[in-house]
Amino acid sequence: MITLFKPRNTAPRLPLGLLPAALLATLMCVPPWVISAEPIKALDRIEDLPATGTAEYEANCAVCHGEQMQGAAQGSPLVGQTLKHGDSIAELTQSIAEGFPNKGMPAWSNVFTDQQVKALALLVSENRAGYRVDMNIHSELEIPDELFRSAKHDFVLEEITAGLDRLPYSISVLPDGAIAVTEKMYGLRLVSPDGALSELIKGTPETGQDVFLMASDSLEFGTGWLLDVQAHPNYADNGWLYLHYTECGERCNQVASVDEPPLSRNVLVRGRIKDGQWVDQELIWQAPTFDANLYLDMVAGGRITFDPEGYVFITVGMRNMDGIQDLSTPYGKTHRLHDDGRIPADNPFVDDPEAGNSIWTYGHRSPQGLFFDPQTRQVWETEHGPRGGDEINLLLPGKNYGWPMFSSGQNYDGTEVAHGRQQSEVELKDTELPAVDWVPSPAISNLTVYRGEAFPQWQGQFLVGSLKAANLYRIQMEGNRSVAQELLVPNLARIRDIDVDANGLVYLLLEHASGGRIVRLRPADEPLIGAR
Repeated sequence: MITLFKPRNTAPRLPLGLLPAALLATLMCVPPWVISAEPIKALDRIEDLPATGTAEYEANCAVCHGEQMQGAAQGSPLVGQTLKHGDSIAELTQSIAEGFPNKGMPAWSNVFTDQQVKALALLVSENRAGYRVDMNIHSELEIPDELFRSAKHDFVLEEITAGLDRLPYSISVLPDGAIAVTEKMYGLRLVSPDGALSELIKGTPETGQDVFLMASDSLEFGTGWLLDVQAHPNYADNGWLYLHYTECGERCNQVASVDEPPLSRNVLVRGRIKDGQWVDQELIWQAPTFDANLYLDMVAGGRITFDPEGYVFITVGMRNMDGIQDLSTPYGKTHRLHDDGRIPADNPFVDDPEAGNSIWTYGHRSPQGLFFDPQTRQVWETEHGPRGGDEINLLLPGKNYGWPMFSSGQNYDGTEVAHGRQQSEVELKDTELPAVDWVPSPAISNLTVYRGEAFPQWQGQFLVGSLKAANLYRIQMEGNRSVAQELLVPNLARIRDIDVDANGLVYLLLEHASGGRIVRLRPADEPLIGAR
């Protein structure tokens, strides 16, 4: 179902034309069953819907393992207990393909294709993780007041502010303890150290306020949105805030069609806030042309991070499947600039007349997070893959990260990720593999490398949010590879962004149908600091 949402305090506008379900599914990178002319019932388990692998499971596996994978007389449960032969995708795939004939389970490789076997493995893995099909948009949101115990630190959550629009995108904690926060459809606000929410800052870049709803109002998408906000490393002295947004061109906020989708482009600006006004705006970077935005702002990227030595990195998501490996386009890339917009002389493609001179890396699908670690001088990115292919990547200059030719995940139509592979000389060995490859996909969001003082045993470890899973994770890295993972906060809400203040306290930006919120992790033995 695609429906126009009427934003608060705005006149109704026209939605995008109704596109065929199969095409919209491709555009929005979701299974075709998500988009329907009729509402679907709210469901908690992925196997209840006709997703890829479901028909095969129901026809061949449910009789032994139960319709809900809860087990039956002839077979053991696939959820709620440890699996004897392992539950990684590789282990599940092997178990399904080879079977256990001596125990009555046939080798399904004789019946299914390799991709069908993989789809079944993904289906089992998704159900074991308990991921919700409503993407945690409408799940009940209550900030827990209990003590969270983890391997390294015990902590509590405290709410800093509520009352944000339901689609916030970014927070940046300022040196004085205030927080800059963006609302995609409306603009920029400030939250005071005691949690008071300002009016919208006047004069920020214009935003689009159309929202289109998919599948029982779960996922919302549009174009012309305000995305990331980040304070300059020397903000205390220069007052610069950087904003990344998508600028609307033709056919935005009006009826569009498959043949004439809206045109837009990614833009990075900086400015200052004075007396509630956005002033001194300067253009830092913009895509050279307005281009067809088939994927809308759900995959626009739009993140910002700083190298304190005077550089800024940004992410720009894909626009179509053919431009991501093309170095003449800015899309599906990360970019590196001087913080005033000049092109660094040591950028990897600066001497290539056929390539964009701001490009740092390429082959990206849907970048969701970006963080430069000043201690190691490494820049890290999180990225949504297809079904079963979320990634954390170490961004190395000039490297190719493989999309849309390679992924550990699977297309939502059950086919292998291999777009353009036959026409290219690029092989898997020519691409950079993820530092962390997440299967099943929790829809990871932004990340930070913790360098604060409040949680000393988290030093140098990754804190990563997620949307669909609604979890906060801690990841310990060694040699640019994950060696340990811990679920710090389970099933909280869609965690859209994460930041750390000068005291080392961790802030989470929550996205929810009832309104966005900002919460903070505080060590259990510390008193409340600046909370309402």
